[in-house]
Amino acid sequence: MYSLVYILGFILAAAVRTEKFSYYERSFSYALYVSTYAAIGAIAGGRLGYVLCYEPAYYFSHLSEIIQLYRGGMSFYGGFLGLVLAVYFVDRKGFWHNLDHIAVLACIVLPLGRFANFWNGELWGTPTDVSWGMIFAGADNQTRHPVQLYEAVLEGPLLYLVITAGRFFLGRLERFTDLSGATAVLFAYFYGIFRFSAEFFREPDRVVGYVFLNFTLGHVLSAVLSIVMTVIFCRRFMSQYFNQPSAV
Repeated sequence: MYSLVYILGFILAAAVRTEKFSYYERSFSYALYVSTYAAIGAIAGGRLGYVLCYEPAYYFSHLSEIIQLYRGGMSFYGGFLGLVLAVYFVDRKGFWHNLDHIAVLACIVLPLGRFANFWNGELWGTPTDVSWGMIFAGADNQTRHPVQLYEAVLEGPLLYLVITAGRFFLGRLERFTDLSGATAVLFAYFYGIFRFSAEFFREPDRVVGYVFLNFTLGHVLSAVLSIVMTVIFCRRFMSQYFNQPSAV
């Protein structure tokens, strides 16, 4: 089921146009070209991210299993980096415009992925006594947070509302001369924040566990993402605001 979400994301990126981003409204062949490489980058990056961050020792001893995607093991952050690099090398001029387009569609695809996690009974939450807690067959008999549903809300409708409001606010400030990339940067920044929050209710990955006190590897990667996006935002957009040349 999870693979169907990847396929849907590819179809949306190729077929759907977001009217706000005029640069992207070109031929279908161009959209298909960009989305194809974006999909390849996301899948390859997601797999390599998992291999390198979660089970490097195992996979370095079982190299043939790295390409066995059907056995599971994907990292959002690896997929994110792979997608960004693919989009950059495919069309540097349209890099930020294309990322804006993909960021909007991600607010549809990501929650579907979380629903798939919920349906498959994977990536469950920590034990809890709240009334809406659930018992997951793949875990144990403890009542746990349905954290997949929390993330579906955070990474979908709430994230879309936040980045839409942020872009609208920036658009009201006349000193910004180029807002291409604002949607993508806001998306990644708030995704990091929302994912960081959700990690407190998510069972840590069995192969890593907690890396420091009650913080997981997901906490670390989420914090790094938001920090990097803060730096990019300041260099790309605040430089415009203060009439300085952009460095990004």
